[in-house]
Amino acid sequence: MKRTMALVLAGLLLSASGAAAGPERVAFPAGYQDTFVRYLDIDRPDRKTKRFFYVNPAALEAAQAGAPLPDGTVLVMEDHPAELDGETPRRDAEGRFIAAPEVRNVFVMEKRTGWGAAFPAGKRNGDWDYAWYDATGKLKHSDPARYEGCFNCHQSRAERDYTFTFFKYVDDLKR
Repeated sequence: MKRTMALVLAGLLLSASGAAAGPERVAFPAGYQDTFVRYLDIDRPDRKTKRFFYVNPAALEAAQAGAPLPDGTVLVMEDHPAELDGETPRRDAEGRFIAAPEVRNVFVMEKRTGWGAAFPAGKRNGDWDYAWYDATGKLKHSDPARYEGCFNCHQSRAERDYTFTFFKYVDDLKR
């Protein structure tokens, strides 16, 4: 009985401290399109998609090239379908996809001190966790198993603090 109560209390403490793993602890950053810094656009020909990448201003201000990103960093990847001419994506004068206004997906990765401890060492991405939202901020999947791909793919970027895009643009963005 005492052991069961201790396990229940430990679980409650983990939940209250935010240490329990899962996408629910990664908050949807309401208003990010207006308050975050958009630092990169990428065309995805394989998906006929244009992706916009954002970072919260406090993280941008505190980030240092070559150093791990600061606690509280929030990175957003927003998917838009490309405008199509038949089956072919329309392009602007620079040859880049023209994004339709519709937002299909909002992927968020957030870094908080201690979050990594909630994951087994072989899965851990530093102190990052991930969530997948629709355009209204509704979580698309709450099952942590749906995020295995995020963890597996981002592990290949451990030397960049588990990020594919922002880490290599820190110097340029701060100029």
